[in-house]
Amino acid sequence: MKIKIAQFISVLGHPLLLFPFLILIFNLNDKETVFSHTLSLIYGIFFLVLIAWVYIGKRRGKYTDLDVSNKRERRSLYIFALPLMVLVLFFLFYTKQPVYICTSFSIATLMLLASFGINFLIKISMHVAINIYLALAIIFVNRRLGVVLILFTFLVMWSRLVLKRHTPKEVVTGLIIGSLFGLTLVLIS
Repeated sequence: MKIKIAQFISVLGHPLLLFPFLILIFNLNDKETVFSHTLSLIYGIFFLVLIAWVYIGKRRGKYTDLDVSNKRERRSLYIFALPLMVLVLFFLFYTKQPVYICTSFSIATLMLLASFGINFLIKISMHVAINIYLALAIIFVNRRLGVVLILFTFLVMWSRLVLKRHTPKEVVTGLIIGSLFGLTLVLIS
């Protein structure tokens, strides 16, 4: 039962599912539209391409699992995702998206670049890093949801440990990296 709960939490906290879900939540918000249709389309294409890359990589045997948990396998994901993120940044600036959106995606790109470098030493938990980063980024838009996501990040940490996808050192490193980049966003916004 414990494993099933951990699997469920890990899937809910998967960065390629959580972020698009948050965009959907904000787009369905009646009070204000945080994400324009253009921005939603840009992010939607970005995430569909990343999901397809991982899925095809798993089907072809390039990745042992959809989490890309193997440290060596993860390098190719970083090498694919980083130029894709730079391309998305170009479109964000070109379509004149709000400064906060451009800034937060720029910092997320830098976080992924730092994670790629750190990956040569230790495989950090990207589930944890991205969850805490998104939680800190969202606090500006919706404080209550931001706090819920911070608490949820600790459940994700627990799930990654229970599933033995990471060591305690790897999840704590993910928490530190995500928090550092998330706090950077908070401080400059």
